[in-house]
Amino acid sequence: MVDIIAAFLMAIFQGVIEWLPISSEGQLSLFFVNLYGMDELEAVTLALLLHLGTMLSVLWVFRSDFREMVDIKAKITEVTIITTLGTAVTAIPIVLVFKTYWTPLTDSFPIPPDILFTLFVGILLILTGLILINQPEQGTRELNSITQREAFLLGMAQGIAALPGISRSGMTITILLIIGLTQRDALRVSFIVSVPAVLGATVLEFFLSGFTIYVDALRIGDIIFPYILLILTILMTAIVGVFTMRSLLQLKSIPYDKFCISFGIGTILLAILLFIIQVVI
Repeated sequence: MVDIIAAFLMAIFQGVIEWLPISSEGQLSLFFVNLYGMDELEAVTLALLLHLGTMLSVLWVFRSDFREMVDIKAKITEVTIITTLGTAVTAIPIVLVFKTYWTPLTDSFPIPPDILFTLFVGILLILTGLILINQPEQGTRELNSITQREAFLLGMAQGIAALPGISRSGMTITILLIIGLTQRDALRVSFIVSVPAVLGATVLEFFLSGFTIYVDALRIGDIIFPYILLILTILMTAIVGVFTMRSLLQLKSIPYDKFCISFGIGTILLAILLFIIQVVI
């Protein structure tokens, strides 16, 4: 069962790093695996659940855009729907393969699963950073200029971030900057298209892991989350997320590649340190 201290730390952590290109899912999973001793798949499940809080942040900050979506003909509606379809094309197979083969694969490795998972996240973070390193300078296009083909490509890039360690925000913002959007509109679109992706991923995770509704708690797989603690954690995550998001929208440029590569190297060094400690002990 998750305690209040862990919930408090998770809320702050998720509320800040969700918008940075360092894979909040990967970083939170590492937190649960290395500090709480969780199974890797359970950690990914719990990290995904916390995305509901940052989803609320997006709904609040961009509430006028979501009100506009009532009009099915609105451009933002079209972009979001097509992006979501593209996300499903890549994300669903990745999630199914990861959940099916991760445990059998790690059982055959001489390296402990938690250290292997840490290395895996670190390598994917560096890979994301290398992709981002060639991101273009500020573009001039606006949201209304996005084509259906570009929206679908954006969704496919977002779906790849189903792997813990691949940054969703980093992937989507890079694609949007490559096609020439201004950074502000790239951030705006990236935030908005995350909402259906998070909802879809949460529903898929519930069915894959199995869930049980108790009188006072929700059980997902082997994780038990009391309702009061769950609600407080999600709300706290949302509040922190709103402040972080608004701060990022004020920045003129963000060094996404440096964030990813730095965190990736740090994560790999952590894995090596943990391995040395386990060998010595």
